[in-house]
Amino acid sequence: MKGLAQAEWLRFRKRRILLLIIIAVPLLATFFFFASYTSNTYVLPTFDPEEVRARVIAEGWFAGLPPDEVEAAIVQEIESERVSYEQSLEQLAITRARYAFPQSIVILLGDVTFMFVALVLLTAMSIGDEFGWGTVKTALLASSRRRLLLFVRLVALALVAAAILAMLVLLGAILPAVLTLAGTPLPNTQPIDPVGLIALLFGQLLISTMVITFSALMTLLIRSGSLTLVACLAYAIVETAVVGLLTQLEAFQYQGANEWLLDALPLRGTFALIGVAAQATGGLPTYAGEIIDRDLGAARVPFVAIALWAGLFATLAFRRFSRMDIVE
Repeated sequence: MKGLAQAEWLRFRKRRILLLIIIAVPLLATFFFFASYTSNTYVLPTFDPEEVRARVIAEGWFAGLPPDEVEAAIVQEIESERVSYEQSLEQLAITRARYAFPQSIVILLGDVTFMFVALVLLTAMSIGDEFGWGTVKTALLASSRRRLLLFVRLVALALVAAAILAMLVLLGAILPAVLTLAGTPLPNTQPIDPVGLIALLFGQLLISTMVITFSALMTLLIRSGSLTLVACLAYAIVETAVVGLLTQLEAFQYQGANEWLLDALPLRGTFALIGVAAQATGGLPTYAGEIIDRDLGAARVPFVAIALWAGLFATLAFRRFSRMDIVE
């Protein structure tokens, strides 16, 4: 066991492409964080009632009105634009607060699709390349215990997923400070719920395990890593189509009797679990007055379903690897 773990560690260290994929995830997270902040925040000019008055008069908004009504109409328009300006300021403050620590952690953990893609690539390359290079037979000659060999590989990939999540949390603490140092100070924001954060991290790790085991199963079935990503994309398309068809039925629509079954599907359950856990963590609303449900109860079905899917994929992967003919 220890020897296999050491060999796996050396394999990861020597394969630079795997290390580049791992490093690319926090780099992409950093890029998307700054890009999202830039696109969602802006500087509002100071509201000037006299400028509004001059613009309204110059554009002839109230031409034709009796003189005694023009002033009242201009005052009403100024007040309307003042209210709109104050609402924009409030919305801008909410948006900026989403990027301040510790809310920044929710931002970074709430959308990690690229991390799951990276895990698919890592799994496909670390397992599939063994068949492509013809080194799987050599590995089995060194250790004939196939199940243990695959177990060590999957555990190593799960540890990589945990390390990536840890880096994202660390970035959540660093990136807001970078924005402040760059001259864009962020407002104070509300704290996050530690229980919700634990649920979000554990949910992300559970989803990562499901992605890894599914990718491993697909790679072992087709004996190649190059088509694993295609297989995963094909499944995503099929599940999306199935969900689209089911939601045409009343029982599967919003608050329908069987709506909860949709959250038991892997892809739908992934987004449901992340969404519920992110809200429970204490994520800020996207607009003023939005009501956010902080209850983690809605995460039970996708949580259990994803755990079962991960167990099923792992069982099938071990069964496939232990019984397949190795001729490479």
